[in-house]
Amino acid sequence: MMRRFVTVVGLGVAVVLGAQPVDAQYRYTDDKGASKVAQYKLDVPAPYRDSAVWIGPTGVGKPALSEEQRQIRQRWGTPASRRADDAARKAEEAAAAAEQAKKAQPR
Repeated sequence: MMRRFVTVVGLGVAVVLGAQPVDAQYRYTDDKGASKVAQYKLDVPAPYRDSAVWIGPTGVGKPALSEEQRQIRQRWGTPASRRADDAARKAEEAAAAAEQAKKAQPR
């Protein structure tokens, strides 16, 4: 009898502790300018659905980044993308310097 009671209490505690709300996945702004979140895009009211932004994780089985998030990620950049940007910038500077030197040569 006591063993059954302990088992039931243990399962009850596990259910209570394990049942946590799921993080919201979409963020939108209403007419009053208040930022709100919703689990599913269908939970976002119809007038705001097109402007809802995915804020959840990305990857296999997840939606892609929104345009706004893609731009932010592009600004942050990864070390590899920063190196590529630096190389491109140096190449542009070298080309500009060569063009300027070409113009400066006497004819």
